[in-house]
Amino acid sequence: MMKTEKNKTIAIVSAIIFFIGLATFNISGLGIVPVFIVVISFFTSLIHGWLYLSGHKETDVFTAYQDGAKTKAKALHSGFKGKAGKE
Repeated sequence: MMKTEKNKTIAIVSAIIFFIGLATFNISGLGIVPVFIVVISFFTSLIHGWLYLSGHKETDVFTAYQDGAKTKAKALHSGFKGKAGKE
């Protein structure tokens, strides 16, 4: 069976829902519901597309955030360690 890539699938489904939301703007009985659909699906597609393209094919948003925070903490620690050694 083919291995599915979660972020790619979510990005594609969100893009499809985004275009469906754009198509529902002409239906007057829905009110502002299409606006919410378009905004949420756009940002979901954007975030998961970015995760897929950056190499986080199977991780979720929180895991990617934690990885970024760990990298930032390591960089700050090594920066302070280097400055403390020069004094």
